Amino acid sequence: MDKKAELKNIVKSCETRFNRGASDAWKHSDFSDFSREIQQETKVNISTNTLKRIFGKISVDDYYLPQQATIDALKNYSGYIPSEGDNNDIINTESIISSNPTILMRPRFLWSILIVLLVILGLYFFIKNEENNLGTIKVSNTEGLLPKTAFFDLQIPKSEDSIFMDFGDKSSFVYLEPEQTKISHVYLFPGVFKVNFKRADSILARTKVYVPSNKWIGLGFFRQRDIPNSYYAFPALKNGKDSLFHISNNQLQKAGLDTLKSFYTRLCNFTPINHHSDNFIFEATFKKVVQEKGIYCNSMQFQVSGFDNMIRFNFVSLGCSSSVLNVISEQSFHGTTTDLSRFVLDLNQWNTVKLINKNKDLSLFANGKLIFRGSYKQSIGDLRGVFVEFKGNGYVKKCSLKSLNGEELYDF
Repeated sequence: MDKKAELKNIVKSCETRFNRGASDAWKHSDFSDFSREIQQETKVNISTNTLKRIFGKISVDDYYLPQQATIDALKNYSGYIPSEGDNNDIINTESIISSNPTILMRPRFLWSILIVLLVILGLYFFIKNEENNLGTIKVSNTEGLLPKTAFFDLQIPKSEDSIFMDFGDKSSFVYLEPEQTKISHVYLFPGVFKVNFKRADSILARTKVYVPSNKWIGLGFFRQRDIPNSYYAFPALKNGKDSLFHISNNQLQKAGLDTLKSFYTRLCNFTPINHHSDNFIFEATFKKVVQEKGIYCNSMQFQVSGFDNMIRFNFVSLGCSSSVLNVISEQSFHGTTTDLSRFVLDLNQWNTVKLINKNKDLSLFANGKLIFRGSYKQSIGDLRGVFVEFKGNGYVKKCSLKSLNGEELYDF
């Protein structure tokens, strides 16, 4: 793949990993945080100006490419895996032979066929050897419900490159010693987490950890990578006569969260539900707290998590659709490359969204209006949880997930 094209794919992977929406909307503070997070996780310091050049915030000439060490650090941080590439170089011997049968009698052609076969056999055994040298990760035990500590048995592959453990919860990567066989990690968020070995720009072994809540949980936090220093969790209940869910600024401040900074609040339930994986109806009624910061992008997102994949839709205030990032199983839609203006809502007013999933065919309604219709191929698996999340504070009047025949699966 062309290096410029590969760099664009790496940028997209970084956007997904950093999880602040499309980079077009990032400010200087976002790039400063991004630089700091890269250094924490890869031990490589990339200046904010370099990052701005790579992400198109500072103009450069058409031939600009960062140093290879910088590209490698971004690959390591984002978990970018290059595509296998085109197969245009494969020799089609059948077409050659059919067009000229006498070619089989030529010694030079026979030698060419033999060399091709030897190369194919060599590649086959090399790939099989690599597959056997990727290592394994197994969950040997867990302790607790929420928080939950997971214990892993490791078989680390031999490698000249450093290998890191990614626990899937946006915590910092952990360097693994070559002979290390065990490691543990505490999870403070409920959810399904993809755990893997990372080496340079590749993912080696994978497993998953499911952290259930078994009830509705309210969360307040700055960003997940700052946990456990800036984190607040409690059983979620509806407030009094208004029958609403809301985390007040006073609650967050008492828990040690400075509400003058950017923070997030979430209502979630990760009680396991078997079946209904790609057949359900999700519905939520919500509104945002009015911001007093002047010009500001508000956002709300909801997610339905399965054991294998997830469905997530993001809604924003007027003028902010370029920051929308929607994920539908194996697909993702970025506001920087797709017109997602239909996901703009007046978040300061009450809104109701309804998602109908009939065997992987989706219909999404906002306030009774169809705003999205599409399908996906990879099942999300048995249901494991739902959440509604606000950038800042918000109110939830209703959050439910039902089967297509009306059975309540989650209901708040």
